Amino acid sequence: MVKTKFSKKDLSILLAVVLVTAIGVVVFLSLYEISNAKVEPPAPSYIANSRIFLLSANSSYGYNALTQCFIIRLTVRNDYTSQNPVDNERDNTEGFAWFILVAKLYDKNGNQINAQAFTPPGKMHNYNQQGLHSGETTSFTVTMATASHDIDHYILVFGWLGSYPAP
Repeated sequence: MVKTKFSKKDLSILLAVVLVTAIGVVVFLSLYEISNAKVEPPAPSYIANSRIFLLSANSSYGYNALTQCFIIRLTVRNDYTSQNPVDNERDNTEGFAWFILVAKLYDKNGNQINAQAFTPPGKMHNYNQQGLHSGETTSFTVTMATASHDIDHYILVFGWLGSYPAP
C-alpha cells in the first residue's frame, strides 16, 4: 500500500480549488432562470395582425454583456405570399418579409414593465432583423434589457415590418 502525504499547503490549495469551482457552478446556474411568463396571444398564432406566424415561444431571465435581460426564444414562419405581400411593393414577387420584433412586458396586474430592446456592444441597432422568404421558418432570440423578474406575460410587437430591410 502506497501512502501519499499531502502538505498543509497542498490541502489548502485543493480546498480553495474545490470552493472556487463550487461557487462558479452556483453563479453560472443562477445566471439563467426559466420564466413562466406567457406570450399573448399564445402560440401558435399570427403576431399583431400580420402574416408572421408564431410557432413557439419560451422565455428566461439572464444576462447579456453583463446586462440583466428577459430573453425570448421564438420560432416563426413567414406566411406572406406574392398574392398577399407584406406591403404594396411591386418588386416583392416572392412574398419576402423583413422584420424586427420586440416585446412589451407586463406584470401580473397588467402594468407595463420598463424594458428596452437590448443591442450588444459593437452591434448596429438593427442587428436582430430577420428576413424570410414566403413559407420559410426561422428561430431567433428577442432580448429585452430589464432588471425585473416580475414578468407575468408579454406581447410581441414589430419594430419594423416590410418588404425591404429597416433603414
